[in-house]
Amino acid sequence: MVPGFMIAYLQGGNGRFWAAGLFVLAALTDLLDGYLARKLNQITDFGKLADPAADKLMQLSALLCLCITGRIRVWILLIYAVKEILQVIGGLRLLNIRKYVVYSKWSGKIATTLLFVVITVIIVTTEQQLSLQRATWLMVICLIATVIAFFDYVSMYINIRNARHSKN
Repeated sequence: MVPGFMIAYLQGGNGRFWAAGLFVLAALTDLLDGYLARKLNQITDFGKLADPAADKLMQLSALLCLCITGRIRVWILLIYAVKEILQVIGGLRLLNIRKYVVYSKWSGKIATTLLFVVITVIIVTTEQQLSLQRATWLMVICLIATVIAFFDYVSMYINIRNARHSKN
């Protein structure tokens, strides 16, 4: 859905509503997929990797579009991009060296949900309805939740690494 989202959003005008619809649809299908995987006991290591990767690709694409159109500041996108790169490196390190697939934590789910809601609000509003300053404050709230989640994952990474080191 990422290319469709980006094309719709960057068209401007009513395209942003189509983009918002695709963005919300991506979030809803993500929820449904997770629910069905748990309900049907179909949780896989591939799903643990692919599902968050798809979420992050959609989020970063949306943030990029919002930057391109001047709805959010570039530094917000940069912070998210650096955070995602660091988490991918840590997750791949645990997978490659420790054969451990990182699972999602509630702090991450809350931060992701908050980000999806705020991005959707920014997409469907105009600059007259939601100024750049107010959009920035909403994104700062998301960033605070994201940083808390990030340190939650860093703590998990350190605990897993230390537990595996003590066994060797």
